[in-house]
Amino acid sequence: MAYKHLFFDLDHTLWDFEKNSAECLADIYEIFDFKSLNISTLESFQQEFSVVNRHHWSLLEQNLITHEDLRRRRFQETLENLGVKDLEKSFGLEINEYFLELLPKKAHLIEGAIDVLEYLLPKYELHIISNGWQDIQVNKMKSSEIHHYFGEIITNELAGTRKPDRRIFDYAIEVTKADLVESLMIGDNYEADILGAINAKMDTVFYNPDNIPTSQKPTFDIKKLVELKEIL
Repeated sequence: MAYKHLFFDLDHTLWDFEKNSAECLADIYEIFDFKSLNISTLESFQQEFSVVNRHHWSLLEQNLITHEDLRRRRFQETLENLGVKDLEKSFGLEINEYFLELLPKKAHLIEGAIDVLEYLLPKYELHIISNGWQDIQVNKMKSSEIHHYFGEIITNELAGTRKPDRRIFDYAIEVTKADLVESLMIGDNYEADILGAINAKMDTVFYNPDNIPTSQKPTFDIKKLVELKEIL
């Protein structure tokens, strides 16, 4: 297939959310003095937040909660799960706002991201399809110096819907003036990126470093980003 337009997810696919998030959480642990809340180790805070955050993003992608619910709940529930009691309802939101201020300034990328983008840029039109917030995603890309590789940066704020809803993929095709059969979606989230794109009749690359089993086979399945150079 002669592809012309490549649509990338951002978090966990190109931008290393886990590493960047861990750095932010380390800052938060100190600034908000979590030891005084009897959260004994930074690692326990980081691990619990990772679990809670992924759970809430999954609920969001199923339209079971809103973005505002996610912002309000994820730190509040993380702390409650770690045994912190009698929290002010605004405390989790306060931490979340600080987290969102710090996070876009971090610059760690998934291994091989720059090498692959340099290889692809002369050959394809590159775009982003993300469920993140527009300003935050743009700032992440600028901080990590990958913004210039991409044409359109498409988020749920612009499309009015989020992955896996096929309408965000339809919107991406319309905005980029791409031909569906010449388009390829690349992402790490099987439900949001892969099943969503399959439902929109778009070919897919599942970035799957953990070898997650799939019910519907993507067009391609890779464990490292560098494998894109063999496919494309």
